[in-house]
Amino acid sequence: MLKNLYKNNNIIPTIFFIVVFVVIGFYFFIDKDRGENCIEIITDARDPKTGEIKEFSNLCDIPKGWDVLETDREQFERNNQSWTRYRNDDLGVRFEYRLDPDGYILIDSRSEWVNENKDVVESLHLFNKKEYKELLESDIPREYPPSISVLIFKNAKNYSVKEWIEKEKMISNIEFAVSEIEEIDFLGSPAVKYKISGLYENEILVVLNNGLIYYIDGAYLQEDSQIRKDFVEMLNYFSLY
Repeated sequence: MLKNLYKNNNIIPTIFFIVVFVVIGFYFFIDKDRGENCIEIITDARDPKTGEIKEFSNLCDIPKGWDVLETDREQFERNNQSWTRYRNDDLGVRFEYRLDPDGYILIDSRSEWVNENKDVVESLHLFNKKEYKELLESDIPREYPPSISVLIFKNAKNYSVKEWIEKEKMISNIEFAVSEIEEIDFLGSPAVKYKISGLYENEILVVLNNGLIYYIDGAYLQEDSQIRKDFVEMLNYFSLY
């Protein structure tokens, strides 16, 4: 067989160049139509190097090398806007947020807590898509834009919600409170709410439910900021179960 191969080596270069031409042409075609063939669907993907999970609204936006995760995230229309619903039955939490127009992207930063707090079971942040894209594209070090955050912690020491914010001051930031700490009922569960002031203004809601602490934070620059309005609206579609 080797003899036959070398015997016909005069046609090998021709075949080789034909194959290369076809392959290059195929990838050129795929790349050319990449924008047209991209599927607009909410998809989660994980960076295998850091464990970071991000949500992408377009399959073509997922970086090469990232692992695409299965998701049953549903999309629906509300008031002529595109919305989606996050749901985690293991943690008993569900909330909804706007995708378009001027919508949000959901970022999972749980991996960043690994060495800081072992009680963290989830760390979710909603950023305005446009502002988050500008952050990623910026070459100048800058602060993260204001976000809506949902952090979930194990309540390993069975604290009341008031005790938890007192014991976990590094998270609750109650030392920066600019309002009274008000004890309330949220969806049938004990909770506290208060405001803090720092880089941004933050409205904080901390809820105790089924042995977990839900720390819900809405950050904004001004009272009339769109993100504050969206935070208030999101709480109307928030569920714990």
